Amino acid sequence: MDSKNKYRVISSFNLTNYGIIVQISDVESGFKKGMVLKSVSTGLYWEVKARIIHSSEEKRFDGETEIFSHINFREINDIKKQKGLYENAFEYNIISIGHNNKPNPDDFLVFHVTVAIRTIYKIIDIYDDYLLLDTENGNTGLLHKRYVSKNAQIGDYVRHSEHRFHDLVDEFGNFVYRNS
Repeated sequence: MDSKNKYRVISSFNLTNYGIIVQISDVESGFKKGMVLKSVSTGLYWEVKARIIHSSEEKRFDGETEIFSHINFREINDIKKQKGLYENAFEYNIISIGHNNKPNPDDFLVFHVTVAIRTIYKIIDIYDDYLLLDTENGNTGLLHKRYVSKNAQIGDYVRHSEHRFHDLVDEFGNFVYRNS
C-alpha cells in the first residue's frame, strides 16, 4: 500500500563513498532509517539509510538517523539558497532495492508498506534484504526477509500474520513446511 503523501525529487547523485544521495522536497516529519520509498513513475524501490545534515541550523526530526557532511561555508550557503527554492527540502542517503538506479529529478516518491491482513502474496523475486511480492493486478510490494522463513523461495506465497513472522503458505493458504 502506498501512502497518499508524495515527495518530489529535486536531484539525486550516486557518490562513491556515500551511495545514492537524493534531495527531496515537501518533507513534513522526516524519514526514519529502514522506511521504503517507491517511485510513482517507475515503480522502483529504495530504502532510507540516513539523513544528510550540513549544518546545525537545519531542521531536525525525531527518529532520523543522521550523517554529518563536512563541507566548506561557501557550499553551505549554496545549499541554503537551493533549499530556499523548495518547501521543506532535505537530503537523504538511500539504497536501491533490486536495481542500481537513482530516483529521477521531478519524479515523486511515496512511502510503501506491503501488509494486508489475510492476504496472500506470491514471491516473484528475492533481493539481498527484501522479497518482491506480486500484490495483485501486476502491482508489486516488498517485505523484509527478516519477517519470513529463511527457506522462502521464488514462487512461494506469504500470508500476513499478526505475530512477528509471516506465514509461508501455498497458493491456497495451506502452511508450507520446508526443511533447511
